[in-house]
Amino acid sequence: MLKKYLPFALLALSGLAHAGDILLHGRLQLGLIANDNDSANVFPSGFLNFDEGFNLNRIDLIAEKKTRADIQPRIGPFPGPRPERPDWGFEIDLRYGRDAAITFGLDDELSINEGKEELWLAQQWFLRLYEPWGGGFSLIAGSWFTEIGHEIGAPVDPPTAFYTHSYAFLYGPSKHVGILGAMKLPVAKRRGLWSLGLGLVQGWNNLQDNNHDKTLLFDLRWRSPDFRTWVDFENIIGNEQSEDGVSDQTRPFNAISSRGDKLLRRMHSLTISHRLSPTRRWTLNAVAGFQEGGDVVADAHNPPGFLITEDSEWYGVNLNYYDRFRPGIQFALRLEWLRDDDGAHALLPGGNYYAITANLSWWPLKNLRIRPELRYDYHDGPGNAFGGQVPTVFRGDTNQQWLASIDLTWFFGKR
Repeated sequence: MLKKYLPFALLALSGLAHAGDILLHGRLQLGLIANDNDSANVFPSGFLNFDEGFNLNRIDLIAEKKTRADIQPRIGPFPGPRPERPDWGFEIDLRYGRDAAITFGLDDELSINEGKEELWLAQQWFLRLYEPWGGGFSLIAGSWFTEIGHEIGAPVDPPTAFYTHSYAFLYGPSKHVGILGAMKLPVAKRRGLWSLGLGLVQGWNNLQDNNHDKTLLFDLRWRSPDFRTWVDFENIIGNEQSEDGVSDQTRPFNAISSRGDKLLRRMHSLTISHRLSPTRRWTLNAVAGFQEGGDVVADAHNPPGFLITEDSEWYGVNLNYYDRFRPGIQFALRLEWLRDDDGAHALLPGGNYYAITANLSWWPLKNLRIRPELRYDYHDGPGNAFGGQVPTVFRGDTNQQWLASIDLTWFFGKR
């Protein structure tokens, strides 16, 4: 059904783009990736891509109407005068490819995705609203990439300067369905720009949830008066217990109570960014998470960590450095550490994870990026986190891994 009507939808969107202030744009990303062991598995370093070789990561088509606002949810406040008139907009993202951060209850239920490696996805679809309340107020409502953490689910730099993703990204939510509002606080300019955000969503990556509780998002953001230093404190908290036999909606942290008890999950992220010069910047991201344990033990066909039976926590930090030392060329370096003593992640064994990633991004054209990347991962703990097969908590065969990749991203259309 989707394949049948998609060409007509694209023609309609194209017509709207020419008729008004609706923008139609997109991106194509593909890459090659390989590790240094006998396994074809590149998880978790490859994150959404499990297999060595060529990957069509995504073909994204995006239609949007932007709002005139001095505050954007998930992004924060902007300098300049407050717009005095209300405004509205929207965004619709469609994707085809292997980067399949799916929404439970929508993308995973499309029949055209059954048994396929490249999937059709509705990545984001939401309304934007702006009101000149206080210092300025904005709201998004629908399905959108999470605000939790430093990275997002799109190959846009900043903030996503690497082909592989951090462990902080691997351990966090990808998307939410719900509402999120943000208010620019009326603070004196000499104290910087401040904003406060609050939202209610259907948990982690869910359109359908298995309980009647909503999950809370809240954030506090600060920008220095010269806009060179950013601080973002982001939080998600709510009951995320799994339904017996339906763990997809709470992955990757699955816990079940035989008594029907609600099981709390929360995660916190602190990101500090500073621009050293027009070409150099660094970002520090610290994360901490917690999942309350249930009392149902996994059956013999599942790995030991598939169901969480004790209160479990994970925490870590990653440091990122970027230097666009020549026009059109950027060097990036990321250092990581994440600790998960109890093996809370359903696909990974417990322990300490360390990684170092370096790449060069080259823009031969304004809208074309080519990026070779080299990464080394090391796992210190019981079991093996790399090689073998997914889930490596059960089938890994090595505790370290070198990963080499090169990807190409073409950004097209009017943005």
